[in-house]
Amino acid sequence: MATWILVGNQSLAKLFTREKKGGLPTLVKTFDHPEGRLHSGDLVTDKGAAVFQSNGSGQQRSTSQRVPVTEQEATRFANDLAEHLRDGRHSGHYQHLSLVCAPEFLGQLREALDDATAKVIDTEVAKNIADQPTRELVETLHELL
Repeated sequence: MATWILVGNQSLAKLFTREKKGGLPTLVKTFDHPEGRLHSGDLVTDKGAAVFQSNGSGQQRSTSQRVPVTEQEATRFANDLAEHLRDGRHSGHYQHLSLVCAPEFLGQLREALDDATAKVIDTEVAKNIADQPTRELVETLHELL
């Protein structure tokens, strides 16, 4: 019974598979989301900002947003990953799922998962280790899981 292990944060995720419990994970795919590394100022432009006249002598711009743009990008990435996990489960590529993600991103990913995929999660670890080199990451996962 195969287990997929997703290790991720807001800008990088690595998907591993493990064929048997206690076996070494094997890297299947890397997902890169460079927008997750940008700062809010790099993601937002003045385009579309509302302009209004104040009582003063100049104009002011209203650029407030309800959800920070960096959080929107992380949510977009979580949705993409959740879709990939759903498709893999649907295709029978795995029966169990382990998530090892940065704490905040783990919550976003959980929210993005469909119910059937969420039910096959057997392990969750809130730890940001996605940036580790693959060889080191395999060793860390073997110890953690």
